[in-house]
Amino acid sequence: MAIKKNVLFILILAVIPFFYYPLQAQSPEISKAKHGPGMSISPGAEKAAAFPTMLGLGKKVPLIDDYYFVYNFDKRPKLGTLIIKVEIFTKEGKKDASFELKADAGMPSMKGAHETGDQPFTLSRKGDYLLPINIVMPGDWEIRLTFSKDGKVIFRGSHQFNV
Repeated sequence: MAIKKNVLFILILAVIPFFYYPLQAQSPEISKAKHGPGMSISPGAEKAAAFPTMLGLGKKVPLIDDYYFVYNFDKRPKLGTLIIKVEIFTKEGKKDASFELKADAGMPSMKGAHETGDQPFTLSRKGDYLLPINIVMPGDWEIRLTFSKDGKVIFRGSHQFNV
């Protein structure tokens, strides 16, 4: 009788883990089938746009043929609200306010957890593009900028920083 109980106990222990593991891996196709077309499990998982790393804060970043921009923060990054300031110039050094700017910020190590989604910049009276971002926890952060002119995306770039 004791041998039967031991064998039964061992069989139960061997079978239990199979109830906790999925029977097949979830490919993007399976995920789409379960969640419907155009939907994904994590926000931004299907973004195809690349955001190359830009030159550092305060440096002239080439935009298109006759333009460049300079970006900076209003203060050293820390918890709370951080304002990103972007100034766009012609090659002659005149400010230009004819672009549309959007930015998305988040923590690369926690994709989807703190993403802001694309937020439009506000144009100040001085012709500066401004966007507040809420930094909610310490760690590595990334801001992804998208520049558009006449409805066409002309530039994408990213900047990583630590809080």
